[in-house]
Amino acid sequence: MSKKQSEQEPLILEYNLFDLPTAQHKAGLAGLLVMVESMKSRGLTAFPAVTAITDRSATISFTKQSFQALFDDLYDATVLEVDSRKKWANQQPKRTYEVEIVDLKGNQKKEIRYVYDVTRPKGAFLEALYPDHDGLWLNLWRDMVWDSLRGIPKTRLVYTERLTKQSSAQGIDLWKSLQQATTLRKKGEIKTQGIASSIYIGGQDINAEKVSFRGRIEQNLLLHFWTIVTCVFVPRFYSRDGTASQSGYVLAIPEPSDLSSFVEDVTALLRSLQTEKSGGRPRTALIDLPEEGGLEYLYHLSRHRVQRTEVGYSLAALELYHLEKQGNNIRALQSSRILPDSRLVALYEPLRRICRNPFFKSQRLRNLLTGNTWHNGFTVVFGPYPWEFFVHRDGETPSTFPFFGWDVKRTFSSIERDLKSIGGDKPMTEKDLDDALAVRIYDLIRWYVNQRTQDKSGLKYSDFKDKTDEKGRVVYPERYREARQKVCSDAFLAMRSRREKDFIEYFIGTICSVPQFLPRTEYLAVSNALINDWSRVKDLSMLALSAESYIGESQTGKGEDE
Repeated sequence: MSKKQSEQEPLILEYNLFDLPTAQHKAGLAGLLVMVESMKSRGLTAFPAVTAITDRSATISFTKQSFQALFDDLYDATVLEVDSRKKWANQQPKRTYEVEIVDLKGNQKKEIRYVYDVTRPKGAFLEALYPDHDGLWLNLWRDMVWDSLRGIPKTRLVYTERLTKQSSAQGIDLWKSLQQATTLRKKGEIKTQGIASSIYIGGQDINAEKVSFRGRIEQNLLLHFWTIVTCVFVPRFYSRDGTASQSGYVLAIPEPSDLSSFVEDVTALLRSLQTEKSGGRPRTALIDLPEEGGLEYLYHLSRHRVQRTEVGYSLAALELYHLEKQGNNIRALQSSRILPDSRLVALYEPLRRICRNPFFKSQRLRNLLTGNTWHNGFTVVFGPYPWEFFVHRDGETPSTFPFFGWDVKRTFSSIERDLKSIGGDKPMTEKDLDDALAVRIYDLIRWYVNQRTQDKSGLKYSDFKDKTDEKGRVVYPERYREARQKVCSDAFLAMRSRREKDFIEYFIGTICSVPQFLPRTEYLAVSNALINDWSRVKDLSMLALSAESYIGESQTGKGEDE
């Protein structure tokens, strides 16, 4: 058989999901199948043929033409305009323009923006799937590829060569390698090839010890496609002055367990991503904890399985990688793994909807993932940041993110409603008992704050409770509001610095120094918790002080009833 005849023969590759070595390989197989469907739906004249697909396997037939078309489409590039606050070294901007911005103090000022042309992945296969097409999600995916996986300039050549409509050299080389691998396989031999970090997170063709990182050529092929079924998220971090910054990207890489179902599920997931904008990114792509990216993926995937009696999943796990370019290196700052769990998603959904403060949400998610009580560990959160982040003080509490105490107050209110719904003959669970303790401590703190505020301000709530704004909200006098903030901040700081015996003595001598009205059983429950689990009482007390510190902006009509 001539070489020309052999090149015209189709190359048939059979994959078993459970023979693939890593989650990235398995995601790559799913990504390849999604890619083929995208090529078909866009009317491309040449594309691979999926001749068989089951829950655990797929058979794909390639011709030389369809294989090249696959890689030409995968690594196609485009030129986009980007705005920059700073001039780029050794590059003339395409144009400039002015924008008005508002700084942290509310002052308006003008800034110059510089516009440059840049090469980016085209991603037409994803444009056909995302709900906003060539919009926020595709731009986020492009930036992730360019800034992390292809952050080293020489790794971007696979895209820049396509700007001139050249055939992808990657496709040409891989086709030759796969043909050689097929010939060797018939002889009982296996062809391997080095794996670069641009297609496999953590991979190195040759590492510092001169040890090569290699894989079977037909399996390496799949590593070009896992980004198609991966969701990209942007983790945010806040400095001590309340300004937010973004740190690299979090990639949620699925490990399918049911191939045919997963391809259906992930296609629906990509098509239904929410497109609301926040700071130039999709709002739901902005996360405050890397693991939140995994929970978001599971949440969106589960939305397409609601018709089942119990939420089912077509994947075994999600692998999460937090990548950031630092200098000339791409660092993996964190990696983790989340198993699909319908209970976990059910508990995440209300947090996703209600929690708006980044510090409150992050700790709630940590507690959810570790199985701890909702209030566990908040004293650790309170330590590194200024107390004004957590106790409201006019002019000092940052306005760059929702106030911490709002989320806390909503949580306590929700717990109170849930406890009232428990029937009298229904036994209380361990969670119910913990919630009951939380409400009792919240009541103790609320009574203390109310009484001390009245003493400091010389005003009673009954003196002004009927004075409301146009929306019917109570307008709190300045003197009363300032006194309340002082009471809450003093108690918060006093608790933050105390441990064990010192905290117990402070709680008894200060919080319990005002008249408290607790039934005997509830009094004993608080006393036992204070003696046997003082840290839990401290967490709940400081959370309650945060919730009670905010009652309204001022007498301008922005009040909030107690």
